[in-house]
Amino acid sequence: MISVRNFTSRDVRQVSRLWLKVFSPARARSEPPGLEQYLEEVFLQNPWRANHLSSLVCEDREGAIVGFIGVLPRRMRFHGEPLTVAVASQLMIDPEKPSPLASVSLLRHFFNGPQDLSFSDGANQRALKMWEAGGGSAALLYSAEWTRVLRPAGYAAQLWERRGASGFLSRAIRPLGRVLDLAASKLSQSPYRVFKPVQTRVEEGADAGILLDCIRKFSARRALQPEYDLNSFRWLLSKASEQEKHGHLQSALVKGAAGELLGWYVYYVRRGGIAQVLQVGGEPRHIGRVLERLFYCAHQKGAVAVSGQLEPAFVHALAGAHCNFAWSSGVIIQSRNQRLLNAIHRGDAFLSRFEGEWWMRFCDLHPAEA
Repeated sequence: MISVRNFTSRDVRQVSRLWLKVFSPARARSEPPGLEQYLEEVFLQNPWRANHLSSLVCEDREGAIVGFIGVLPRRMRFHGEPLTVAVASQLMIDPEKPSPLASVSLLRHFFNGPQDLSFSDGANQRALKMWEAGGGSAALLYSAEWTRVLRPAGYAAQLWERRGASGFLSRAIRPLGRVLDLAASKLSQSPYRVFKPVQTRVEEGADAGILLDCIRKFSARRALQPEYDLNSFRWLLSKASEQEKHGHLQSALVKGAAGELLGWYVYYVRRGGIAQVLQVGGEPRHIGRVLERLFYCAHQKGAVAVSGQLEPAFVHALAGAHCNFAWSSGVIIQSRNQRLLNAIHRGDAFLSRFEGEWWMRFCDLHPAEA
């Protein structure tokens, strides 16, 4: 016998222990500092919290929590009409008390909530199958990831280390890699060559209010677009800046020679790492110049590559900038509104990594992701 109810502050301790057991069993006896506080801040104190749309826990007959799904309410507009979106995150079932009904019950309660759209951008194949059983589907256009390699040897070393290669061997061949990367950047026909833009300038450290104006302006033509007020957007930026896995969170405006705004980007970057883009935007006719400036700045900061979630309207510009593409089941959606689903599936939505769970810092605590 199991039951599902809303997640409350009294459950934080148990859910924290469950998270460690599921995602970080090696640390189960030594909880990372701040995990309980982070669970409470994200799922109980976020600026969109609502009593009618809550995270959920699953209890066994003794009242022990054996399952959890984090739910983050968000606001969007569809053809100008307000929508409630529920972002799902951190679905977990106690491995010591496995119950096939626990995950089914959690997702059934979640899908039956008052939201107009259920959304997740951290899904694997197992999660996709569970969502498909509840009427969900993969948003394939938004599940693609692009990567612009800047330093091929450094990028290969990064992939090698992620797959468990010897750190000593990786460090030993690093000097040779730097020589190869320098050579690749000098060849006239090299796809890894990065030119300094001459017709644009960048203003780094863009204020939250200016970024919000950019999002509102450049997403206005989409059928589906996010809706933020300044306080909620500042909260989102603040929480995103706490993630450390990919480096420091930075934002920038890209302007033309006459000072006109061409676009913007927000990304994580660190020397020797793969810069990860949370959001990039602008007029489609100018986006090539925005990307050119993004790649140059990331190269100057020592990144070996830049990667991000595909914005369908920018696919030609990304391909022309020597980006590679890979598809996954990462973005999954579910709704009773077929017009809304059709808009997403045809790419008529402004959806970035800000709109899902990608920005959360749970990846910092996961040993496999460290």
